[in-house]
Amino acid sequence: MFPDAVPVLDDAEAGVVLRAHSEADLPAIIEQCRDPATIRWTTVPTPEGGYGADEARAFVDGIRREWDAGQSWHWAVELLPMAGHPGQSFGGSISVSDHGSGIGEVAFGLHPAARGRRAMAAALRLVRDHGFDTLGFRVLRWRAVVGNWGSRWTAAAAGFRFDGTVRSLLNHRDELLDGWLATITADDPRADLSWSSPPRLSGPRVVLRPFTESDLDRVVQACCDPETQHWLASLPRPYAIEHARAYLEDLREQTAQRTGLTWCLTSDGDRCLGSVSLTGFGGYARRLEIGYWAHPAARGQGLVAEAVRVITDHVHDEDLAESVIIRCAAGNAASRQVASAAGYRQNGIQPASEPLGDGSLDDLISYTRP
Repeated sequence: MFPDAVPVLDDAEAGVVLRAHSEADLPAIIEQCRDPATIRWTTVPTPEGGYGADEARAFVDGIRREWDAGQSWHWAVELLPMAGHPGQSFGGSISVSDHGSGIGEVAFGLHPAARGRRAMAAALRLVRDHGFDTLGFRVLRWRAVVGNWGSRWTAAAAGFRFDGTVRSLLNHRDELLDGWLATITADDPRADLSWSSPPRLSGPRVVLRPFTESDLDRVVQACCDPETQHWLASLPRPYAIEHARAYLEDLREQTAQRTGLTWCLTSDGDRCLGSVSLTGFGGYARRLEIGYWAHPAARGQGLVAEAVRVITDHVHDEDLAESVIIRCAAGNAASRQVASAAGYRQNGIQPASEPLGDGSLDDLISYTRP
């Protein structure tokens, strides 16, 4: 019976202990469930006046009933002191629920003060192993609202394989939202499948970093520019803030799927001056392609060419590919100048194969760097 039947699971290296919830956890549970991110991404109750003691006690009472009935197994996440991180007696909750036929579903949430030390990934690995090795599940599933990247990264770090997006998957306070789904089976490798953001790179005059929400307005400015729209035929017209948000989501998806990396070009790590991307990861050949666009304020200064050189050197230093190509419309003199200034040399032409914003076709020029 709860709490005596709750096994203590621990990962000493990560400083994570999973244990039974207790009365002492109630104040921290209330704090977590009043947190805006928790409210946004989970279905915690949102009564008038906010989540309080009654809701927290009902949550722990529900845990007790579900544990005793063999329906769901819940743990409180306790964090031990680690280098650079203080300890925390209650850092969140994690559970696995029985959906029948050997299928379990995991759920988890962190207290805001516990975020940033990858504690939940360690907790999920503990629950995953307990679910397979002790509870006898054959499959474990994870679901989350589309856009909950922190939860998706955590699932991947515990070996859950991303299955895709399902429309109207989740009932979120009576609103059906699109959801992400990932699974791991008892026979799958229990390997870390998480991803890393593009690394911060720098040259004499440029700093390359991941895009953030603070870059949205600059992306809109660049993509509304007539010259940008002429050479990038796929841009929406008119280009609005929602398109910039979708662009950033696409970049995150490429990173998560390990198909591409995109950097925000800056001169000091702050204001967005453009974008430089590497695509083609996972292809049949170890060949990558660099693409770029510049904010109007950054043109004519050689900044994009320097960024391309920095990223090309990064590809070679990290042995990411055997070759790198750049492709430009024949009439795009500025883009061709970037390729040449970055040390690339023309090596091929595809006639009338590059669509332009006015509906016409231009020749496509290919460049490689010797």
